[in-house]
Amino acid sequence: MTSLGLRGLVHLWGSAGSGKTLLACALASDASKHGRVEWINTDGKKSFVSYLKRNIDSSDGKVENVTITMTDDQSELLELIRTLPDSNLPSLIVIDPITRVLDMAREDPTLWGQEIVEDALPTLAGIVSSSELDIVIISETRMLGDSSGNRAVHHSTISKWIDHDLCLNKDLSGSLTHIIRKDEDTEQETAQLRVDDTGVLTIIPRIFHSQISEGV
Repeated sequence: MTSLGLRGLVHLWGSAGSGKTLLACALASDASKHGRVEWINTDGKKSFVSYLKRNIDSSDGKVENVTITMTDDQSELLELIRTLPDSNLPSLIVIDPITRVLDMAREDPTLWGQEIVEDALPTLAGIVSSSELDIVIISETRMLGDSSGNRAVHHSTISKWIDHDLCLNKDLSGSLTHIIRKDEDTEQETAQLRVDDTGVLTIIPRIFHSQISEGV
């Protein structure tokens, strides 16, 4: 988080398979070295656990510092978020994903995730502003049928509350993800995420990537 200049409420979004959860695994593994991590999973998928454990081991993190909570539905997630201010807060909270828990079969896609972003985000932003911790939220994306193309659901609303907005794009090789920082009308690659054959993740901040490219 420090090398990427990320503090506060961080939003990760991108197409399916772009590396959102893998980036969160890398950040959580690093954070586990010196503090507690609370990982809240909302879609029932457990494939991330093996990546998380493998990278905690490879980065000399502490698996005992990481707690994983699986939520069954939106009400359980909302209640968990509402009670966070009253709990012993960790140094990092990951919510993956924050929108998937709602019924995706609704006819109006703009309703997808509305309750989450309207109720949960103010609470999360308040926690960040009053505590020394970071929160990473991950969003699904959808083709919404307008000029915005493939975007995070309720992206405009989410953007009002977050401190950092990162879009992830995987290259054609499948082993490299570009981490793009969105800032109002500008965007810039802030880092790259690489995955080796064993599933170990490496984050290369932009300054180091530039130096390597220039032969420094």
